[in-house]
Amino acid sequence: MIKKSRNHYRLMSVIPRMILILAFLVPLFFSLSKAFLPEGEFTLSLVKEAFTSQYNLRLLSFTVKESLYSAILSVLIALPGAYLYSNYTFRGKKIILSLAQLCFVLPSILVVLGFVIFYGNSGFLNRMLMSLLKSDEPVVKILYSFRAIILAHAFLNFPVALSLLTGYWSSLSRTAENAAATLGAGKLRIFLTITLSRILPVLLSAALLIFLYCFTSFSIILVLGGGPEYTTLEVEIYRTNNIMGQSAKASALALYALLFNTILVIIYTLLSKHTRPDEKSGQDRAVRPGVLARTVMVIYTIALLIFILGPLVSIPARSVWSTSSRYGSGFTLRAYEELFGLRSTVSGLKDAKTALMNSVLIAGVSALLSTFLALRLALYITRVRSTLGEVTAMLPMMISSVTLALGFSFLRAKLPFRGMMSSLVFIFLAHFVIVLPFALRTILPVARSIDERILYTAYTLGAREGKASATVEKPLLRSTLMRSFSFSFALSMGEMNATMTLSEGRITTLPLLLYRLINSYNYQGACAVGTVLIVTTLLIFLFAELLGGRRWKN
Repeated sequence: MIKKSRNHYRLMSVIPRMILILAFLVPLFFSLSKAFLPEGEFTLSLVKEAFTSQYNLRLLSFTVKESLYSAILSVLIALPGAYLYSNYTFRGKKIILSLAQLCFVLPSILVVLGFVIFYGNSGFLNRMLMSLLKSDEPVVKILYSFRAIILAHAFLNFPVALSLLTGYWSSLSRTAENAAATLGAGKLRIFLTITLSRILPVLLSAALLIFLYCFTSFSIILVLGGGPEYTTLEVEIYRTNNIMGQSAKASALALYALLFNTILVIIYTLLSKHTRPDEKSGQDRAVRPGVLARTVMVIYTIALLIFILGPLVSIPARSVWSTSSRYGSGFTLRAYEELFGLRSTVSGLKDAKTALMNSVLIAGVSALLSTFLALRLALYITRVRSTLGEVTAMLPMMISSVTLALGFSFLRAKLPFRGMMSSLVFIFLAHFVIVLPFALRTILPVARSIDERILYTAYTLGAREGKASATVEKPLLRSTLMRSFSFSFALSMGEMNATMTLSEGRITTLPLLLYRLINSYNYQGACAVGTVLIVTTLLIFLFAELLGGRRWKN
């Protein structure tokens, strides 16, 4: 019976694995093979140049530098919160953690817009500080600089460290720490000598994961960098292929970047094996805070909320408050009137409705496909206990969306037909490959928590393998599937890198429209589009939560 059951799960995973191979390995092959066959003849000259060029070495050096600084700052922001939220219990803790998680799924181009509006020379923060200090000059000058890149990356990625550290720390028992306290050790000494060594594996794992995300960052570098001085490998790959038209050279550079991505993923995979606590339960860990802890918690939480909500709230606020000659001064809804076609416009807002429909369509199809296939892969990995299957499904995380889009663009060039439909199909495929690993990571832990003995009970009652899976496993995974869908939808809605490369100007999405409006300094219109993007994503999350919260009725 067990063998027959595992064969069923192997069979149901065949199609997902075939689709993953075709949608990932084929474009990856085209992306990298161009470096060896630039003119149809085999040569190592471009690869040798990519690996020995002083310019590429400088790009790698800066990419490593900004990723390292971003990871360190993200961990430093998250560490106090992880200590407070894992050691103390208080009202509103779940809301704060959920709000922090929202930052991670925000489109990076939306983060860029929020930072421009909040931290810019004429942004809300500077106007408030200038008013308080009676100054005529901006007090905070960080945009279009290395500091802006690091701060934006920290904003986007600190929830990763906060979530991993809080979850792990909360599961640790207080036994060793209580024993040290009874022997007279202070809290600082206990943390440095006991707690730090216990959380160090997950601390390093979180930092390395954030480093990997920042290593493949694109739109934040592209917009907030402010010049060639802050170019990274990913931006250079895009610039070489799409602006300079040197596709073979871009392919060699993608191979150069892939080598370091692969090393990082391997190290992260090895390190993550040591991030599971030995203790069975840490339920005794969270206690009510004292006066000092409560004071520190309030200060930290207020600072965190300002850091999170400042850029986010400034977007809808700026969308209805104009300081430009284009829309006048003061409160106005003109940007929304232009956006929804109630007023004629010559700006990029005339494409807003089309961009919204394209974004929802692409995100919806990508999220449905990735969730459906991730479910089958998760059940296969869990029931067959296939480590190779899990590693294969995680392979897309080893390459950036820019490199993936490069491969799809080379593949499309081989086809005899070109047009909007072909661009749309390749964008669908790229988004699916990008969000699939995240959908799988959402479903897999819950699938593993389902006791396999329930299935065996169904088998003994006469249910076949497919019927048992449909009536036992899938209902238990329903809420998780909805979370996977909403998470995948949000990631796809915000994806700009692959879309920019594959659209060829034929297809506009909300992130692309945002990028164009920011570049044309139409911040009022950009904020209106950004607000629509935020509201759409939140509605999908709310819909998924409500639908996923329902229970199957017999």
